[in-house]
Amino acid sequence: MNELCKLLNIPENSTIQKIIDTLKQGKDKSKLIAEAKKQLDPKQHDIMNPILRRPKNKDENDKNKDVISIALAYQKWIVRKEKAMIFGNQPILRANPKDETEKAILKAIERILHDIKEPSFNRKLAESIGSFTEGGELWYQNKGEEHEAYGFKTDIKIKAMLLSLKNGSQLFPCKDDYDDMIAFSRNYTKKVDGKEVEYFEVYTQNFTYLFENLKEWKSVEGYPKKQELDKIPAVFGEQENVSWYDVQDLIERIETLVSDHGEVNDRNAYPILKVIGKLKNYLNKGPGGGVELDKDSDMNYLSWDQATDSIKLEIDNLVKNIQLFSQTPNISFDEVKSLGALSGTALKMLFLDAHLKVMEKREIYDEYLQRRINIIKKILATLNPSWRTAIDNLVIEPEIVPLMVENEKEQVEIALLKNGGKQLESHEKSVKNWQGQDTEDYEKIKQEETETSNRDYFNPVSE
Repeated sequence: MNELCKLLNIPENSTIQKIIDTLKQGKDKSKLIAEAKKQLDPKQHDIMNPILRRPKNKDENDKNKDVISIALAYQKWIVRKEKAMIFGNQPILRANPKDETEKAILKAIERILHDIKEPSFNRKLAESIGSFTEGGELWYQNKGEEHEAYGFKTDIKIKAMLLSLKNGSQLFPCKDDYDDMIAFSRNYTKKVDGKEVEYFEVYTQNFTYLFENLKEWKSVEGYPKKQELDKIPAVFGEQENVSWYDVQDLIERIETLVSDHGEVNDRNAYPILKVIGKLKNYLNKGPGGGVELDKDSDMNYLSWDQATDSIKLEIDNLVKNIQLFSQTPNISFDEVKSLGALSGTALKMLFLDAHLKVMEKREIYDEYLQRRINIIKKILATLNPSWRTAIDNLVIEPEIVPLMVENEKEQVEIALLKNGGKQLESHEKSVKNWQGQDTEDYEKIKQEETETSNRDYFNPVSE
């Protein structure tokens, strides 16, 4: 406990409550989380609230009738497009291993990332940061059966746990004056004997602490535990606001317009029969039918001939501004079907704004992914000390590759041109890329090629 007091520059032997309050630094995102969850769920939008969405211009007979309320899930749409653009492709690990040991290290890191299902893991992370402004992960080691998955014998499995505010956690990184993380905490609840118990977990360079709140905060038995990595095993990323923050007012306005327009359609879309005078009798329905009127009576349909160009124009402008300010491209089938076969350059221009957004987001994720790699390297150095020097020397830089629809034929033609028209890859690799990891087709192709080359066309053998 004294270690925490020294790190936080508070009096020694301070209470646990004082330590936790200092680690939190007054930060509380419970309201932000609640508001974000509300905005992400169309059923909870203000437009769906019967108190806020009261009938307009209704007479006494209509005041209890339902009002049309249409919620639009633009918030989800923006976050989904964003995470797909950033992590639709798995980040590349840029490295230049100089010997077999460094190659083995790189291979071990790739295996660890494969084991945590990195593509899905990254997208869930981006969803947490885009939806709730924060996200993170904790790396830990599980002891089990001996294996050589990492290139050496060990009974440890290296794993990671996603930390998302969606699941009720709150994250509290604590940094020094030089912006270096000196502690990382998370606040969460879980059921113990049927009761919700609040926990506060703290990671420092030397120890792991765990506190539980049973009427008052106390340390959980067995803690603090020694931190063997000599490094905080946590990664944290955040952005200032939710990804739809700049267009939230536009979304609410378009929901109101669409809902009100539905009300107008219900009142005016269908013609109303107007009778002047007295209606005597209805004749048969169908062809030849009609109505019988008194003398000097008249009948005609009331129809709404006024166009809604002004409403349509505003809705179109709102949609365009939502896409513009959130930098979210509309690549639905209806939008792109008229574009025809686009060249590679045209496709890049179509995705340019979204890629600019990814470049901005890299300010968050480049640092995040680099810290992840550094933690994995630290764990590997702990598990296999003989690799320590090589791990320190090997520079690995993750690079985000934005999602892009490629014109494959054009890409191959450009690559061939750069390569002087020579073969770009082996026949085996080409077949595997087409068929996945199944080599059966490649072996069959080789067999057929061998049989064809050995066939004697001048002295055919009768069968």
